[in-house]
Amino acid sequence: MAPNADFSRRATQRSRLDVPFQALAFAIPLLVTVVRVSPTSQWRDDLAAVRSLGLVPVGIEGVVSTALGQLLLLIPVGTRLFRIGLLSAAAAALGSWLVYLLARSLLTRNAWSPRLTPALSLAAALSTTLSSPWQEAGTIAGGATVAAALLLGGLSWRRHDHPRDPRLWLGLSILLGLTAAESHFAAVALVLALTVQVVALGDLPSLRHLAMGAAASAVTLIVCLVPTLARPLLGFEWIGVGTQLTQASLAGQLAQGPQDAFSQWFKDVGMVSVGLALAGGLWACFRLATRWSMAPWVAFCVADLLISRGSGGVVTQDPLAPVRLMAVVGLALGAAIAVQSLTLAIHRVRIPFAYPATVLIVVFHFTLVLVVAESSSYAAGAEPRYGAEVWTEEALGKLPPRSLLLVRSQAVAWRLRAAASTRAARPDIVVVPLPLLGSGSVSTRLLVVEPALAALVREISVNGTPSEFSLSSLADQRPLFVELNPAWDRRLFDHLSPRPLWLGFSPHALGRSDRNVLLESGRASFHNILAAALDDAGHDSATLAVLGARAREQALALAALGDRENARHVMADLERIDPDDPFLLALGQRMDEKARGRVDIRGLLP
Repeated sequence: MAPNADFSRRATQRSRLDVPFQALAFAIPLLVTVVRVSPTSQWRDDLAAVRSLGLVPVGIEGVVSTALGQLLLLIPVGTRLFRIGLLSAAAAALGSWLVYLLARSLLTRNAWSPRLTPALSLAAALSTTLSSPWQEAGTIAGGATVAAALLLGGLSWRRHDHPRDPRLWLGLSILLGLTAAESHFAAVALVLALTVQVVALGDLPSLRHLAMGAAASAVTLIVCLVPTLARPLLGFEWIGVGTQLTQASLAGQLAQGPQDAFSQWFKDVGMVSVGLALAGGLWACFRLATRWSMAPWVAFCVADLLISRGSGGVVTQDPLAPVRLMAVVGLALGAAIAVQSLTLAIHRVRIPFAYPATVLIVVFHFTLVLVVAESSSYAAGAEPRYGAEVWTEEALGKLPPRSLLLVRSQAVAWRLRAAASTRAARPDIVVVPLPLLGSGSVSTRLLVVEPALAALVREISVNGTPSEFSLSSLADQRPLFVELNPAWDRRLFDHLSPRPLWLGFSPHALGRSDRNVLLESGRASFHNILAAALDDAGHDSATLAVLGARAREQALALAALGDRENARHVMADLERIDPDDPFLLALGQRMDEKARGRVDIRGLLP
């Protein structure tokens, strides 16, 4: 028997506030998020720009956002990057509307309150999509809001009153296939949430329905992957980037440390809202009428508690972001059901001033929503940030013609590829992602552009690291720039010419005087980027982190060469970015332990 047998009767008796509040649940997040969409490129949207604008296949994800982003490019508004950013904003607004429907259904099952339910459903929708995690994802191109909207759509599609209707299973399976094409983690989360819901409901689907659903999901996923599998035939030099390009070097330095989920919840939605959510979640799970509806959201919150938050970085998007966003939805729903239960309990006991007290409780709940919306304006960046653009101009604009860049970090690879995709920046420069160089398709396409890469490709494929001969012969053909790898042979360090943004590689060994000239000539670029990052509202933490990582590389290269004076100058620049950086203390101690000669830098850089 379906829980809460009179739910169907309640659902047909809608309040007159329901329709306008539904409209507000969609319109308010849409307007707020669109205003905050970044008009310039940011570090976190580089992957989406490469995938949507450059049409480069990044693994087998992002199919839905890429297809919809191509449609939005037809709208003659703003830059191309801004147009695909509108997709994230629209997905956030759609997610808000779906949260309203889910909250209305849950609150109706909990108690009959036709005037209170629309208001609390609106509060749940706004406190979700105006929070910092949702705004951060909704204001950049290729944010996680598309996957989150698909996930919410799947949970909204599941109905208790017709659990064995094949049409519902077919629609749900198609949504699952679309979700898998957009985000694998979101698809896994949707399957687990539906499993929890079915177990809580106690109505297991038949094997026929499961087989039909699996087949429909597989067909949908295959159809979505056809454009992705065909895109490599278009002639791009990076194939399967997302499946092989790992977070090495720079990205490793930029990874965030582990964070406590409760602390993050307090920061995102507030301590009072978290307390209300815990109370409301327990109450909803205790009641039979609301248990099956609340169970998936409790599972999302538990998953967010168990999953470490140290996997992401300040310049890359967290692949588990859809699960994080669902945890925020669960907190909003729990808080709404707690406020509803509390206000109805006060009203029923008929104490003096019960009605004004219930009104004040609801108003207080909406003030919590306003606080969440205000705090998200700082996290999402209400003011445009230009640090990433300045970094791109300085990093690419000062390079010699026909330069060749050997990159081993995810952040730099995406930034350079996105610059080429969005505005065709420096088409004369060849970017070689070292982690992909062993791949046959990537190597073949790069060898067509620069045949001198043959020796490097052979050594990377056999030994995993380049030799002095391969890099020197390559530097004879083109101006060569590299990212520091401490695992390289020490003889390679003699060829390095440290600059504030790049490490040049010379065909022959250099002396200290040669390095001094190159280092001084590039310090102005470093300071220009630093000034732009510090001038941005709230500081551009991503650009500052990239600059800090670059400064560490320069300091390590100079210390490994025994140039302590210039190494300390670079460390002084790093101190302006982060005076408490433990790297400064570690490198300073090693330099003090050995007064002359080269410094051992092993273990100081990932």
